[in-house]
Amino acid sequence: MRGGLQNAGAYDRGRFMISNETKARVIRPVQVLSIVFFSFAAFHCVAADDIVRVTGYGASKCEAVREAIVSAIDQHDGTVVASVIRSEMASRHIVESSTDYGRISTSKLNDAIASEMLKLTTGKISGYSVLDEMFDVDENCYRVELEVRFPAKYDPPGRDPDALRRMVVTTFNVRNRSFRWRGQTVDAVDWVVELCNQLNIGLAQTRKFTMLDRAYDPEVNAELARLNASNVSPSEAMRLNQKLGTDYLVVGEVSFGDVKSPAVNPLTGQLMAQASSLFADIHYRVLLAPTGQLKWSDSVRIDAACFSADDLRSFIAMTAEAAAAEICSGVMNNILPLEVGAINSGMLVIGEGGKQLCVGQRFSVNILGDEVCDTRTGEVIDMVEIPVATAEIVSVLPKMSYARIIEGDISLVKVGARLRPVRTVERDSSSIPATTTIRVNANGGVVAPF
Repeated sequence: MRGGLQNAGAYDRGRFMISNETKARVIRPVQVLSIVFFSFAAFHCVAADDIVRVTGYGASKCEAVREAIVSAIDQHDGTVVASVIRSEMASRHIVESSTDYGRISTSKLNDAIASEMLKLTTGKISGYSVLDEMFDVDENCYRVELEVRFPAKYDPPGRDPDALRRMVVTTFNVRNRSFRWRGQTVDAVDWVVELCNQLNIGLAQTRKFTMLDRAYDPEVNAELARLNASNVSPSEAMRLNQKLGTDYLVVGEVSFGDVKSPAVNPLTGQLMAQASSLFADIHYRVLLAPTGQLKWSDSVRIDAACFSADDLRSFIAMTAEAAAAEICSGVMNNILPLEVGAINSGMLVIGEGGKQLCVGQRFSVNILGDEVCDTRTGEVIDMVEIPVATAEIVSVLPKMSYARIIEGDISLVKVGARLRPVRTVERDSSSIPATTTIRVNANGGVVAPF
């Protein structure tokens, strides 16, 4: 059986594996030597078209060509686009070919059919060639073989999205629909939306993933619907069916606790330091989207006492940003840890900047040793990390950062060495005033309440 045959109606494909006697009954098998080709100006200076070869059947030659083209679109662009084309063809008048070859020449007939097909598939194909055609008297149907050409794949601007792993941050689930902040009832979704926004910002700024934003899918789909219109130029229609699937999904669940108003000292009337209280407990996971495999899982807890905010909006922004920073740090540290990108004039250049790093942060610099394999499965788990120095961030730019060695020998540091956060040694609590709201985050940085 021939591949790529679809919707040939009730006709038996096997009947066309014909013998010499049957061939004698065929009125006019035609080997079309001339090529019916439509080229568009938009493709004159771009890469060669993609080619799909298909066979179609129909009561008329036009119908057979139509079915072959739809089959080619089905193979190249998917069933969704093919069904749209099929509906469009069914709703419009299509010139029917005549079996009386005395009335119309083969070349004119080909031109007429090609003209109609061009109108109906503008932007979907760049042209087609009729390789072979025949009419079977017994079956009273046409068989055509086509070579259908499609525009070269749309090349999006900027970095190649296939060069990086793709990631989607989903909307986290909430256990309780609301929480109370100093007597106000707050919709928990507001905080979760801010958290997801900050996660997208933080992970995008690492420049280690192709981030896909699903929050605006309706707007993206509306734009793609415009590209599917019949009056769109082929160069624009190439953008169809370029939506990307993800490699990783970041999912999670949040439970909230109420935040009470600061207590007032009955003797002085001044606000007293708020006691430690759990505001948000976030459990997150990184899943491999095609298989559902769990790649990483952790939890983050946000203590309301560590944040001094005079209004609700500031409190939501501060706590969501802090939670997102810890989640980003956990994801990157375990999936794609920071690495030394270059060594320049005694400084380490790190290919990451933005909000995820800050001046003063310290990292252990580790060169890589031998691979470590699971003794039972033989799978490579990771590589041995050998600490050779400690570095401190001295400058943070939007896309990169600089660090200097404060301990160790820089001559031992190599490009590709991994950077692991150094946790600041906690001081004696007696050295910190009881009313302070300063805290140390997971990256070793200090978070101040302002």
